[in-house]
Formats: sequence, C-alpha cells, structure tokens
Amino acid sequence: MNNPVTPYGYTQDGKVYLKGYMDFPDREIGVVKESEEASLQYFIKRFDLAKDKVEILKTAVLESPNKGSYLMKLIHMRTYLGEFDGLGDFPILFAELDEMEDNIRDYIQHNRHKNLEIKQALLQEAEALKNSTNWNITTKKLKEIKLKWIKTGSAMKEEEEPMNVVFDQALDLFFGRRKAYLDEKNGIINERVARYEEIIMAMKRLNAEEPDAVPKAKSLQSDWKTVGAIPKKRFGLLYKTFKHELDIFFNKQKKKSDFLRLVGGKEPIDQKKDIVEFIEKLVASDEEINIDQIKEIQNHWKNLGKTRFPIDREYNTRFKIACNEIFESYFLTKTARWKYESFDEKTRFEQLKIKIRLIKESIKKDETDLSLLNDTSNFKKVGVSADPEKDVNLEKINQINKLKTKNRILRKLQDQLLANY
Repeated sequence: MNNPVTPYGYTQDGKVYLKGYMDFPDREIGVVKESEEASLQYFIKRFDLAKDKVEILKTAVLESPNKGSYLMKLIHMRTYLGEFDGLGDFPILFAELDEMEDNIRDYIQHNRHKNLEIKQALLQEAEALKNSTNWNITTKKLKEIKLKWIKTGSAMKEEEEPMNVVFDQALDLFFGRRKAYLDEKNGIINERVARYEEIIMAMKRLNAEEPDAVPKAKSLQSDWKTVGAIPKKRFGLLYKTFKHELDIFFNKQKKKSDFLRLVGGKEPIDQKKDIVEFIEKLVASDEEINIDQIKEIQNHWKNLGKTRFPIDREYNTRFKIACNEIFESYFLTKTARWKYESFDEKTRFEQLKIKIRLIKESIKKDETDLSLLNDTSNFKKVGVSADPEKDVNLEKINQINKLKTKNRILRKLQDQLLANY
C-alpha cells in the first residue's frame, strides 16, 4: 500500500505527518524507518503518552484543595499537546483541558469572592486600629492582621488593588505614629539616663573630694527621686552604681562618727587600746575601707605620742601591722581595678581569683628583691649614709614585714575562696 493513511495522519515521501485539527495545520512529526505501516503504528501508540499526561493532570486537579494552582500547568499542557509528536484524537484531549480550565476558573472566581470578604473584614480591623495609642497590643494585633492579609489569596483585580492601597495606608499611619512616639519617648529616656549619670558622677566627686558634705549627698538623693521613669533594666544598673557610691559615702560618715565617739575624752593609753581594736576590727571585716580615714587615724595616733605604760609598745606594733595590711589591701584592690576595667562588675568569686593572682605575683617580686638585699654585695651606697650596712638591714626588715603582710592577705583571700566557693 502506497502512502497508507489513518484518521489522524499519513505518510508521504518517507515522512510521517499529523493531520491538521482545530487551528493546527498538517505537521511533520517523524520519518519512516522500517515501513510506513510500522511508523504510523509507532506514533499511534505514542499518543497514549499524551493521554496519560492529561489524565494525570485531571486527577491532580480533582484531588487538590487548591485547584487554582494548576491553572498554569494546564496552560503548559496545551502547549505540550500542540507540539506533541503522536497520532490520535487531540481535539478530545483539548476538550478535556477546556473543561478543566472552566472548573478551575470557576473555583478561582469563587475563591476571589471569598478572599474579598476576608480582606474587607481585615481592612475594617486595620482601619479601626490605625489611630490607636495602645502601642504594644495594637502592634501585635496589626502584625497578626498583616500576616492573615498576606496568606489570603487575591480578590478580583478591580477590588484588590484599591484595597491594598488603603490597607497599606492604615498600617503606615499607625507605625509612623508609633515610631514618632518611640523616638520622643527614647529622647526623654536618654535625657533621664544622662541626668542619672550626672548625679552618679556628682556623688563620685563628693566621695573623692568632699567626704564631709552630707547636705550635698542628701540633695543628690532627692534629685535622684525626681528624674523620672526609664526602662527597668537600665534603671537597675544605674541605681546599683548610685547606691554603691551612697553606701561608700555614708559608711565613711558612720565610721568617722564611730571613731570620734571612740576616742573622745579618754587618756592616751586608753585611746590607743580603742584605736587598735577599732582598726583590727576593720581589717577583719573584709569591707572596703576609707583610706583617708585611716590616714587621719594615723595622724591622731602620732599626736598621742609615747606613753609610760609597758603595753604601749604592743599597741604600737599591732597598730602598725593592721595599718600595713589595710594599705596593702587598698593598693591590691586599686591595682585590680586598674588592670581590669570591669572588676567591680565581676562576681565575688572572680574578684577573689584576680586578687589572689595579683598578690602572688607581687609576693614573688618582693621575694626576689629580698634575695638581692640578702646579697649585700649588690648594694653599694657609698656617700649615701655613714652606716650603709645599717641602711641595708633596715631595708631588709621593711621588705620582710611587707612580705609577712602580703602573705597574711593571701591566706585570708584563699580562706574566703575556700569557705564560700
């Protein structure tokens, strides 16, 4: 048989053609290989692939809860069928696609009406909230509304675009007002924080320069109460610093009055006894000591002079030992604060570890210095003193006493570390 024909195609000049249908003209889809009949059968069989593709799409659309998402796949299927190389009833397949498209578009139209109702309700909520001053609650609510708006599909185009404009305007109005409010609030807070910091600095200056200015300290306390509210966390940090300075100041006042009551109207030997016990109590207390007060007590001690009582020497020794420990402890804390800017913010455990490390380093250095002093050949003080050996011995004694003091402090710090941690 020459040029065999099927209802859907034919062969001609060694090629296979699909007959035109709908708006598609005749189209070459392949070449004859083994025979014309076999080639036609191959393309007739191949048409089953196109039918299967359409059937799979139909099932997916029927089973999907979101049929609208298949509209583009349906459009792509039309292109696929229009270019498919096979022989069969393509119009039937296109008719099935038309029916699917009608169903999908009906579904989309129904959903758009539904989306319109949802968005109109959301828009009413946004409009009702746009002038609110309940900032926190309204912010949360509007964010929820916006999320629902985004998750809701489109309404009809003629309705969608104007609604989007009005919805965005409502949110922009609220969040613009909120930003202006927060900017103003933050400005006020920053001013108040600056005022709190000024009061803290004034209190620090008072501690350093005017230890007797009790009225000024009380005035600063009053000023603190009138500054105004700021966020709780920031206030807590500032108040902690301010209270620390207040405690230092009023502890100085209390100790000073305690000392004056202690020595007032007594005999020198009795004053020495009370002063020694007072100083030794301070050393044992492990609280920060006002070094200026200790210097005043030292001056007072010098003015008491020597007494005729045998115990005078013991009091002098005890007083010197206690004062030495106070000053060494003071300089240890000062060194720790100088080397570690955030020393005061660290935990008590960390502070103890830092102090122990620093005093160990200091003891090691002092031991080296003492070793050099023991080797008198290292000291050539020609022209400095009439008795160079006496000078070296005095320096040795001072160095030994210094080491004894530092080792006492070290043991005390280590005991505190073991007892509490």
